[in-house]
Amino acid sequence: PERVVVVLDSLDEAKINSDSLMWRFVRGSCEDLVNVNMIVLSRPCEKVSLLAMTSVFQRRLEVVGFTEEKINAYVDSFFASDPSKSHSLRAALSGRPDVLSLMHSPLLATMMCRTFKVDGKLASTQTQLYESAVLAMLQQSTGKAGYAVPVDCCSM
Repeated sequence: PERVVVVLDSLDEAKINSDSLMWRFVRGSCEDLVNVNMIVLSRPCEKVSLLAMTSVFQRRLEVVGFTEEKINAYVDSFFASDPSKSHSLRAALSGRPDVLSLMHSPLLATMMCRTFKVDGKLASTQTQLYESAVLAMLQQSTGKAGYAVPVDCCSM
């Protein structure tokens, strides 16, 4: 083929170091193979940063989530019909930097707002947020408050 595109997703989850096959593959593909374009997707982490610093990549693109200002604007927009709920969530988040950090992701911010709208509580972990979001969606789709999820559903 004239051109090849290699996509490596979740490189941060791979076991890589300067001696690993993955490291040599990425470096070799980028340096030696003329018609190969490589797209590497990863969460920020030290090992991926080290690989990026080796100058084998032509471009680096970082997708940045919501800033604190955008988080506040999103929460206000989400609860536009109920400003008191917006104020309550923002106040709760201000005392929980660990939970506030989840709000930088637009998807997690949406989940946090939806679950807070339903039960008025903050999730304290990302797992708890996912569980609360699933419950909120089930309650919304069935129209039944207090929907109980089977015990084995969340114990994977």
